[in-house]
Amino acid sequence: MSVKLKDIAEQTGFSINTVSRALRDDRRLSDATRNKIKVAAEEMGYIRNILAESMRSNKSRTIGVIFADSANPFYAEVIQGIEERARRLKYSILLINIGEQAENERKAVRLLLGRQVDGLVIAPVYKDRENLALYQSLSVPFIMVGRYIEGLKSHSILHGDAEGQAMAFEHLLRRGHKKILYIAGPKNISNTIDRMEGMKLAYEKYALQIDESYIFESSGHMDDGYRLASQALERGLFFTAVVCFNDLLAFGVLKALHEKSISVPDDMEIIGFDNLAMSRFMQPGLTTVDVPKNHLGQKAVEELVYHIEDATYPYNTIHMKPRLIHRETTLDSHIQSLKTLE
Repeated sequence: MSVKLKDIAEQTGFSINTVSRALRDDRRLSDATRNKIKVAAEEMGYIRNILAESMRSNKSRTIGVIFADSANPFYAEVIQGIEERARRLKYSILLINIGEQAENERKAVRLLLGRQVDGLVIAPVYKDRENLALYQSLSVPFIMVGRYIEGLKSHSILHGDAEGQAMAFEHLLRRGHKKILYIAGPKNISNTIDRMEGMKLAYEKYALQIDESYIFESSGHMDDGYRLASQALERGLFFTAVVCFNDLLAFGVLKALHEKSISVPDDMEIIGFDNLAMSRFMQPGLTTVDVPKNHLGQKAVEELVYHIEDATYPYNTIHMKPRLIHRETTLDSHIQSLKTLE
């Protein structure tokens, strides 16, 4: 038999109203009263009726989260930040994976709206007219995390894709590399577009032309890095460094180079992007552009809750700064020998 508020009231000696307020963490009650009631409720096996509470308050205290793939280590770290901040703010999350498909994204938005979420945190596909129209019609607030859609950029929290990718290329160009293989990401997301722009900015800074034959498109997965690096080597394409759209690609590249007995960093230098937790445990440790993933997730929830609680709160694009993390896949000493070949 389920435990009701009146059962807890009888057990603790408080009124049903006081019990209800304590379980909603009403700060107007003393800490001692709230703690006594919460302890009793837990011991008695009380389960809150979230649906009934949401009907009374017109708020579900639930946030819908839409990402490409929560199994991706990048999103796993962002989601951890989302969950941590949501928990502190007394919100729950509902998560849906969409596999970078625009149609799946629309379905996910509609499904979550049907679940009466109070707001959405989304990593959107870049260009899709139907999605843009859907977002423009939403009555609930939403934040786009790490990406943007043209026309709704003010809803985004970004982490310096162009700036970060420019850092990676400038680091290699400055030290003498001329033939750099770039494994780009999927073309339907804003990160890929901005990181390509960062590469262009770096080449322009050094008055160099980009050779398009050194740019390979990928879906951003580890096996893409392995396959594309292997293909480039088998075709006889000469390059002395590889820049990858993300760390997962770089992991695949490292395996391909190892199988070809190409030494990193002595024969080839590699730079990733994201600074996944496992990057520093690779052998050799991966030089990469750091993205503050946990903070990105926490900030997304924080901003969303501001909008949930205050409909007049303005949307403004938030920019986080990237930084280049130097590890063992790049070494200053390696370039000195390359410069003698120029």
